[in-house]
Amino acid sequence: MSGEEICRFDSQEFSCFHSMVEALMHEANEQIERIDVGDKKNTDSERMYARWRLQHLQQCFGECVPDVYRSTYNSLWSQLYRLEHQAGYRNPYVVYLLEKVLCQASSRVV
Repeated sequence: MSGEEICRFDSQEFSCFHSMVEALMHEANEQIERIDVGDKKNTDSERMYARWRLQHLQQCFGECVPDVYRSTYNSLWSQLYRLEHQAGYRNPYVVYLLEKVLCQASSRVV
């Protein structure tokens, strides 16, 4: 994505790629902070606000996150994963796979 294209996320329009990245990382960070300090509950729907922004950036970055954003971007994902862990969140697909593996293991023990 070139720096001169109009970029969009949801209903927001940005004049360049850099301003979109900065704004979305700022919004994600702000939401994570609000959850951390207790202004918002650590629920899946509250975390999803930050996740959607990070996933949009992930799609825009493609295979490689530019060096200038990498540290902040990775840190935001790390903080989001920490919040998920604190809330006891388990990805439904991972839960399904674990149940399947445990079921197979228990059937072999018999």
